[in-house]
Amino acid sequence: MDEVWRQYSHGLRQLLEKLGQDNPSYTEAWILQQRLLENLARARLYGDTDTTRAERTQILGRLDRLALEAVGDRFSALFPAQSGPFVRDTSGTVYFMPVAPLIIGGASAPEQVLEIASDADSFDQGTIYQAIEAYEQIIADAHESGKRQAEVIYLQDFGQFLLRSTDIEAEQRQTLLSQAADVLQQAVRLSDTIGAAPLLRARTRYHLARCYHQLGRRREAIALLEQAREIFSRHKARPELARALLELGQLYHLTQDFESAHLYLKDALRLFQRLGDTDGTAVTQEALGSLALQTARPSEAIASLREARQGYTVLRRDERIQAVDELLRMADQALQSVGG
Repeated sequence: MDEVWRQYSHGLRQLLEKLGQDNPSYTEAWILQQRLLENLARARLYGDTDTTRAERTQILGRLDRLALEAVGDRFSALFPAQSGPFVRDTSGTVYFMPVAPLIIGGASAPEQVLEIASDADSFDQGTIYQAIEAYEQIIADAHESGKRQAEVIYLQDFGQFLLRSTDIEAEQRQTLLSQAADVLQQAVRLSDTIGAAPLLRARTRYHLARCYHQLGRRREAIALLEQAREIFSRHKARPELARALLELGQLYHLTQDFESAHLYLKDALRLFQRLGDTDGTAVTQEALGSLALQTARPSEAIASLREARQGYTVLRRDERIQAVDELLRMADQALQSVGG
């Protein structure tokens, strides 16, 4: 595994070990680690953007303050000798920030496997099922020790891991999706029972909704996303709000509520543009173009799809460029038919 990532993961483990699970800051550190995992996964899948980099710097800044307050040292001081790529926060603190593998772990983690690579060479069926066993043990330990908020976080992280695994283990896709749904349902119920922090509850609903979307349970997904959207909006969690709006727009499109789909996608587009998120903007433009094509507005479809193509070209997302080109071909044909 990449040596830089080993150094970075070492720092996270060191912080969690120094805190210990009885420290009031331990749960916050786990939440920050979870947010960092989500950020890295988005960056790897869709390309690193100004939004993901800004969010990452904010997370690292919070980790730095937490480390100073709880263990009396800066987060960056927990790393071994520095090498590789760096990121600076607004205070000038330097951190490692490779965008490749994922790490899940902490003081209570089983020693055998909690470091999972996201590249195809090392993230395979064997490591998936080893990680599943490790997650199940961590969750059981948290439950037995009565650490309910930590249990919610572990359940949510496990659910996201299972969702990511469907891209690698395609033959077991439905089984992994069903397992992810079960795990995230537990997280939602437990977070409600203990009255977890609103944003933690919203994120748990968001990820369960994504799972329901993939399972074809669209109405349930919409209900959960509407709840998450309201909380993200109230707490000004703008990157998460933008993603929830995009997901809602896509789901309303699939359920043929075209008016709601258009409204949500337009809101998502404005927010992604304000955030400077090239990926989010391109995906939303593609969704708007597809919606316009289906609702017999070929000129509008072409305009949106051309914008999407431009964004994907910047991001070098060749697979999306091909998909957009096919939609543009269909839109051109529709426009010619209307003109004829």
